[in-house]
Amino acid sequence: MIETLEKVGELAVVTYVVSSMLVMGMSQRLPDVVAPLQDPRTVVVALVVNFIAAPLLALLLARIVPLQPAHAIGLLLLGGAAGAPFIPKLAEVAGGDLAYSVAIMVLLMIGSIAFIPVVLPWVVPGLSADPWSIARPLLLMMLLPLALGFVLGGWWARASGRLLPFLRKLSSVAFMVLLVLLVGLNIGALVDTIGSFAIGTYGLFVLAVALLGYVLGGENPRTRNVLALASGERNTSAALVVAVESLNDPAVVVMVLIGAVVGLAIMLATARQMCRRLKKMNESQGDQGGS
Repeated sequence: MIETLEKVGELAVVTYVVSSMLVMGMSQRLPDVVAPLQDPRTVVVALVVNFIAAPLLALLLARIVPLQPAHAIGLLLLGGAAGAPFIPKLAEVAGGDLAYSVAIMVLLMIGSIAFIPVVLPWVVPGLSADPWSIARPLLLMMLLPLALGFVLGGWWARASGRLLPFLRKLSSVAFMVLLVLLVGLNIGALVDTIGSFAIGTYGLFVLAVALLGYVLGGENPRTRNVLALASGERNTSAALVVAVESLNDPAVVVMVLIGAVVGLAIMLATARQMCRRLKKMNESQGDQGGS
């Protein structure tokens, strides 16, 4: 039964990521996605928060908090892995700028492919990350469907319009299935880590990185919120690839799975709160305009 659910979970991951990337590509204009990356400040801030501040914070927490060695390694992996496929979904929940979220996701994903195998082996004992093993699933499951979505949206707009509602429903259903299975299948691992500081430390890490992204995210609340969410939601897929293929340590894998559950839960709650604040802000501006 557990093996069947795990296979369903794997299928849900692939279905969600591929369908959501197709939706992003088909519903967003490529120039709108590329435009944020033409702003040097946007690129520099996103890279500094995710590939300088986040890894340094993970390293600091791993040094000062009495984590188990495997949990500390998992935290370091997550600290260097950014560009999660959930970023556009979180942006949608928060009422953020979707084109901006796709741009930031792609930027951080490419940054992770370069950062993890080059930098993390210097701080993670026994790590020798193969760039292609990290890049392959990200390219096939994220960049390729995203590019296909841009092509379909630009050249076959009528067909895309008919296909989009189905893909949106498919993405939402797969996301809910994934969320339920992610918690259900790993509840034992989560319970076993109670008292080990792992959950609390990762929660603190996520909130701190998200807050930094929010503070440095600029004046536009829709893009500022997206950068905060994109910074807090780490790329557990990339971290899991490294944990399984390079370290082969079940305890490290557990820490990465903890990151997947805890990080997504925190960022979803944060995204909903951001949406409520954005609505109140818009209503307040509307009242001021009416008066």
